[in-house]
Amino acid sequence: MENFFEPEKSYLSCEKNIKKYLESISDSQLKNFFDNLEYTPFPILLMKEYKKRFRTPNN
Repeated sequence: MENFFEPEKSYLSCEKNIKKYLESISDSQLKNFFDNLEYTPFPILLMKEYKKRFRTPNN
């Protein structure tokens, strides 16, 4: 039986990979994902990356 508590199978590892992916996509792809936020399985990570890239100097 698989050990589901192995570090490489953990949620944190998955979250780390999603963050890397979001950081690597183009601005237009990120905007497209953000426009369809309700359909994404990782909305909070997507919002964080969007804010990080497109925040205004006032924020």
